[in-house]
Amino acid sequence: MFQPNLPTETFPKTEPEILRLGAEVRDLMTGAMKRSGENGAEVAAEMTRRLGRPITESMIYELTRNGEPGREVRLLATWVSAFCEVTNDDRLERWLAGPRLREFIELGERVCSLDSILGQMQDAVGKLKGQGRRSKPKGKRPRRA
Repeated sequence: MFQPNLPTETFPKTEPEILRLGAEVRDLMTGAMKRSGENGAEVAAEMTRRLGRPITESMIYELTRNGEPGREVRLLATWVSAFCEVTNDDRLERWLAGPRLREFIELGERVCSLDSILGQMQDAVGKLKGQGRRSKPKGKRPRRA
């Protein structure tokens, strides 16, 4: 089986590493909300609808506000997919997947892109081949004498 040379995942071991990761989560969430044009109340309402449990604007605010020394971000994994769907931004899911899985996702996207390009090329070749033929005139054929 093919084993690509992919980065290995490492887990934070020190307090500064944990705080840095929390800041990255906050930045990803804040950026997703800005790009979507949704505010905290709108994101919370739609997540509540999708998850079937109450999510408040203050909960979203707690996840996205600037970090304080010693404060960790506690984002429930079950919320991530709903958040990404509501904001129409999958950067947080991809970041949480880690470098190894991101490589596989990106590889799959490249394959899909190449498949689409191949299909377009085949269509173009088919059209070019069709232009080389003379088309028969439409209508009745003249009678032979």
